[in-house]
Amino acid sequence: MDWIKKNFDRFALLLLAVALLGSSVALFLSVNGFADRYQPVLANVLHGKKVALLETEPLERAKASLEKPASWDRHSGLLFESRKYVVGKNAATKENVLIDPFEPGSTPLHPPVPNEWFLKNGLEAAILENDVLSQDPDKDGFSNLDEQIGKTDPLVASSHPSYLTKLRLKRFIKVPFRLKFEAYDEGNFQINTVDVRQPTQFVKIGELIAGTKFKAVKFEKKTTLNPTTGIDRDVSELTVEHAESGLQVVLVVGTEVNSPDQYARFAFRWDGTEFTVKKLQTFSLKPEPGVVYKLIDIQEGEAVINNVKTDGDPIKVPRIEEQPH
Repeated sequence: MDWIKKNFDRFALLLLAVALLGSSVALFLSVNGFADRYQPVLANVLHGKKVALLETEPLERAKASLEKPASWDRHSGLLFESRKYVVGKNAATKENVLIDPFEPGSTPLHPPVPNEWFLKNGLEAAILENDVLSQDPDKDGFSNLDEQIGKTDPLVASSHPSYLTKLRLKRFIKVPFRLKFEAYDEGNFQINTVDVRQPTQFVKIGELIAGTKFKAVKFEKKTTLNPTTGIDRDVSELTVEHAESGLQVVLVVGTEVNSPDQYARFAFRWDGTEFTVKKLQTFSLKPEPGVVYKLIDIQEGEAVINNVKTDGDPIKVPRIEEQPH
């Protein structure tokens, strides 16, 4: 130990020499085993001059994507607002479900109008309002429901359905005929009036009924079986004709009949007005004074009119729907 202290530099040089000798031996052994260690790898190396082409399709797609400018996809909603969902009933299960009005084919929020109709016609903001079907955004007198049925634009006042679609028959007004056929005997026919007190008249075929412009022109004896009593009932008919117009009225013995002077009471939903028209008379609707219609016929459920100028097919005016109590 004293020798190491006294000869420390020699001892350090000796350790370095031993270390170099060990490294040389290790390097020699490693070089001798190189071929054996890497032989499996070297055996799989294919030698040749041809280099396989790289797969470039992903690179080409990436390049094309970078060259194409970015664009916004169309979206049926508002850009800076999230979609609004509504709780509704599933048509099949009747369970509460979330409905996305902007989804094509989604359950209609306001049947029978599909949600797509509101979106295509600029009514996105109103689709969640309960009264959207009755709203009139373009103030043309026609509701959104009217416009959807008529296939017109709800936001353009000049685009709207025909004004006739707002016309309804409110009441069929029947007027009793003022003459009543009371009885007959051997060619004489008893005529009374029902509107004023006048003496009973007896007329024959071809004679004028006093105080009127009607004359008796035809008589036909008829009977019908009364199912309650099993006895035939007299329903003989006397036809009277207006001397000037040629209008004929068939009177049934013992029965009051309606006058040919019948009236239709119309309700015009476009402006909320009502008016009365006599059968065979003409009338116009306020927005189109130049278009003239004629009342052809009246029934309990509808009135029939036509356009005087075009003389086209008869137009049926439905009776107004009864309001629920």
